[in-house]
Amino acid sequence: MILSLNHDALVIGGGIAGSALAIQLAEAGRHCVVIEKAKTTQHKVCGEFLSPETLPLLRRAGIHPENLGAQTIHSLRIVAREMLAEITLPSKALSLTRRTLDEALLERAKQAGANILRGFTVERLLPPADEESRGLWRAKITNASHISMYISGSEAFLATGKHDLRGWQRQTNRSQNSLVALKMYFRLSPEQSAQLAGNVELIFYPGGYAGLQPVEGNAANLCALISREKLRSMGSRWDRLLEYMRLQSPHLERRLTGAESLLGRPLTLSSIPYGFSVESSFGTESPWRLGDQAAVIPSLCGDGMGIALHTARRAAELYLRGKSAAVFHDEVRHQFGRRLYFSTLLSRAIVAMPALAHITRVWPSALSDIFAATRVPGASIHTETLGMRC
Repeated sequence: MILSLNHDALVIGGGIAGSALAIQLAEAGRHCVVIEKAKTTQHKVCGEFLSPETLPLLRRAGIHPENLGAQTIHSLRIVAREMLAEITLPSKALSLTRRTLDEALLERAKQAGANILRGFTVERLLPPADEESRGLWRAKITNASHISMYISGSEAFLATGKHDLRGWQRQTNRSQNSLVALKMYFRLSPEQSAQLAGNVELIFYPGGYAGLQPVEGNAANLCALISREKLRSMGSRWDRLLEYMRLQSPHLERRLTGAESLLGRPLTLSSIPYGFSVESSFGTESPWRLGDQAAVIPSLCGDGMGIALHTARRAAELYLRGKSAAVFHDEVRHQFGRRLYFSTLLSRAIVAMPALAHITRVWPSALSDIFAATRVPGASIHTETLGMRC
């Protein structure tokens, strides 16, 4: 319930970044409201890999994924037609569905004192300089019953993930946005489930790549990316894409033999701006941009949720110190620029030439080097701590 129409902070989006920010602001005594369009938490297109660097950030927010059923991940496998290489992670990672994690974070934000407004969509966001705003950020919000109201805040934080807010779209001209993501949960056969346990498998095929890993509830998450052109040639049909992936990868074919689909249809997300980082030129008239609104790293790096948590933490710290959104955006570009450039270049190369994955056979440390080079700022893992098996 909203106690006031005026707040210290408007947080638009109740996913990982928005909830983590609200927790920190509420604990610091700030009056903030989280505006989340879904009435209940939903499954999302996400690989659901919680990297080792991500776990301390979650625990700092009061979330312990192991208590929510998270599955332990100890190794990363590279698969083309068959498995090529495997690295043992320096410390454990976890796997947890977004629906479970997002609900836990929202509940934690509520406990910390944030107001959570669910089932409302932000129709307009007006900056302080707008003549209607009276020096504050002002949002028009509407629910499913078409009931609208305006709420205001001294600052606005945009945490809508890969979906843009009308009037505040990201500038994605230099990004890799030609891929479509599709996600399905499966219940694997007992044999294949046992072989997948503890691992995340990156599977490469012409035109894209996929990640397969166990999640809670005795399920496996298959999150696939494919070029828009390739998917269009398949009639934009999930069954044809799945058949194509299984044909290209005998390894995936074995994994999915006897598997049961757990969703009526796959989740889909198009035009993902991999490589995007927020422009500092947004300046003082921009809301603070968090998570995928600040930086979008290719899925093969497995650190999207880490970026969401890291940007939420830094935005809260800088805001509480009286810094501006422009200062925060400059920091994001400085910290993530090289990582985003390198990882997007790698993603483009793999989509165009999946046979590049075979380089891990002749250059055994390549996988470890890539893993270390794409970690969140301040938490890079030294390659010598990684074990490699080919």
